[in-house]
Amino acid sequence: MNLYLSAYVVWPADEDARPDFLAQVAEREWLGGIELGYVDSLGWPTGAPDDLPAIVTGIPGTTGHNAKDPDFGFASPDEAGRQRALDWARGEAAAIAHLANEGHQIRAVQLHSAPTGKADADAFAKSLLEMAGWDWGGAALWIEHCDAWVEGQEPNKGYLTLDQELAVLDAVSAQTPSINWGVVINWARSAIEGRNAQLPLDHVKAAAAAGWLRHVGFSSCSGEQTVFGIPWIDMHLPLAGTTGTPNGTLLGAAEVADVFKAAGDVTYGLKIGLRPIDQSTAEKLAGLDENAAVILGAMA
Repeated sequence: MNLYLSAYVVWPADEDARPDFLAQVAEREWLGGIELGYVDSLGWPTGAPDDLPAIVTGIPGTTGHNAKDPDFGFASPDEAGRQRALDWARGEAAAIAHLANEGHQIRAVQLHSAPTGKADADAFAKSLLEMAGWDWGGAALWIEHCDAWVEGQEPNKGYLTLDQELAVLDAVSAQTPSINWGVVINWARSAIEGRNAQLPLDHVKAAAAAGWLRHVGFSSCSGEQTVFGIPWIDMHLPLAGTTGTPNGTLLGAAEVADVFKAAGDVTYGLKIGLRPIDQSTAEKLAGLDENAAVILGAMA
């Protein structure tokens, strides 16, 4: 088994250092592909082999726009806000199609049920059906579940519940049978929603039972203050037992093993940040190797 690395959350802040970092990452035996983040543009990162498989996530752009525009999102009940999100996504689709036309293997794009605190399932379904008619360069369309809105709880994302997203997939897939739909579970985001280590496993089981699970991203979180920030922040904490493990990090080898048993034959990702942020390339690679070893060791 190989892992898709969310390269954009861990690569060097110095753009000149990124090509060497990516070239060395590509030599890792555990690497199966990379996850790229779309904000408002997307190009193939220098240093990454042209034939390396990739997944594209729109979460950086979604959260960035939603922070400034509370009505922005594919699931917005405000029609103008929904249209602004679709206008933005047309650029994402065009960029992905362009990369595919250049010969890059874009496996899937991850879509999100924003906005925070007011996402509407019917609006989300309407947006997905429209986007299903666009050219995505052959990429699958996956909903990445983020922490749902929970009354009285400070959200990180605060989008639709997983049950709502699964129901939306049932509905839209019936109308668009040619589209490769699916769901992604990010371990930390489900833990943030539940404030515990059990909900991620429950979400994996529910998505698998519904037949929609396609990918699981391994990323940790903590209910304590850490060098990454406040409790329950979605900052992609490293796994327990690795160098620099933050206080109270919830994801360790036992939790990874439980996910493998429940998820089955899907793809998996490694999405972690490392501190301090000014680590050298060698330090970053060592940290990634260590975290990847925990995941692969849990599968044995």
